[in-house]
Amino acid sequence: MERDLPEETGELDPHLVLARVQDTKPRRLDGGRTVLRPSLPFDETTRLASCFLDLYIGARYAPSPSRPGCICHATVLAGSVNLTVGGKTFQLLERDALRFAADQPYQFYNLSNGAGRLLLEYQYLQGNGT
Repeated sequence: MERDLPEETGELDPHLVLARVQDTKPRRLDGGRTVLRPSLPFDETTRLASCFLDLYIGARYAPSPSRPGCICHATVLAGSVNLTVGGKTFQLLERDALRFAADQPYQFYNLSNGAGRLLLEYQYLQGNGT
C-alpha cells in the first residue's frame, strides 16, 4: 500500500491510500477456481475493508462467518453469481449489489458459463477487522 502526499500541504493525508494490484497477493481457493485479492485493508476510522472476488466456472466461496456485527456489501462487477445467506438464495447480475450480515454462514457460487467478479466491502460495526 502506498500513501501519497497531497501537493498543496506536503502532509500525509491519512485517508488517502493507494492500493496497487501488484502489491497484493491473491489467495487461490476451491482448486484455483476462486481467487480472493485484498483491495483496501481495514481502516479504524471508516471500519471498512475490501477485497475482489473472482469466481470461475463452477467455483464457490464459503468463508467462515465474520465477527459479530460485520456487514458485507457485495457488488457484482462482471458476470453473474448466486449468493446464499440466511436460508435464501439470490441471483446477482452485473452491477447488482446486496448488503447482508456477514456474521452468519454465507456462500457465493458461480453456476454460469463465464467468470463472475465481485467487490466485497466489509464494515465492522463493532470490534476490528482482524
